[in-house]
Amino acid sequence: MKKMNLHLVALMFLFGSFISCKKDSVADPNESELITTVRVKLTEKLSGVQTVYEFKDLDGVGGAAPSKFDEIVLTKGKVYDCTLQLLNESKTPADDITLEVAAEGVDHQIYLSASDALAVISNYSLDSKGLPLGITSTWTTAAVAGTGTLNVTLKHKPGVKAAGDPVSKGDTDISVDFKLSVK
Repeated sequence: MKKMNLHLVALMFLFGSFISCKKDSVADPNESELITTVRVKLTEKLSGVQTVYEFKDLDGVGGAAPSKFDEIVLTKGKVYDCTLQLLNESKTPADDITLEVAAEGVDHQIYLSASDALAVISNYSLDSKGLPLGITSTWTTAAVAGTGTLNVTLKHKPGVKAAGDPVSKGDTDISVDFKLSVK
């Protein structure tokens, strides 16, 4: 009987050792997402006319050149409401990364910057702690025509996001420079 119990204990130990060596397949909640598409939806406040501009690179960074990279063209002296959408269109159906960014807003921030004072960007949407998130914003174009760039950068800042953070803080999930014309 003792011999049988020893065999049983040895078998259980061996089985337990085998199971404990198996790697857990838990996904890292802070892992970067593939963002293949940045969609900028602008609605001119007075007329209500909406225009959509896109950057699309279906294979991600490297590889093939972007399949779509629109120039943002705005009218001088106008105010626009902006809504950004971030997608992973390498999958079918596409993943709307914007939903994840909104849900994890305290760990993300979108920065928008127009060169040459072509637009002032304000009224960024906020996360649950009242810090800038940036999925929506308001753009006021310059009173004079000009050309330059509009940078859209999504930063991932788990546990370190604070008021007044520079764009250099955190990990960059995506950064895109659109050509910008104000006419």
